[in-house]
Amino acid sequence: MWIVIHMVQSETAADKACVLLRNEGFLVKARPVYRSVGSDENYFELLALRSEAQEARKFLLENNIR
Repeated sequence: MWIVIHMVQSETAADKACVLLRNEGFLVKARPVYRSVGSDENYFELLALRSEAQEARKFLLENNIR
């Protein structure tokens, strides 16, 4: 099951965070929060598998991903 581990503003920020997490071996994906807002102004949820969520959150905090 996928759960939200973090939220970022802009598709660019979401892509960067996903790349970093994937490079560490986490399974992650991003999805936009709003449908009618442009990708640079939208917020994105970062999702990870429930079994990896705690470790992925810890990685984000350790690497100052905001």
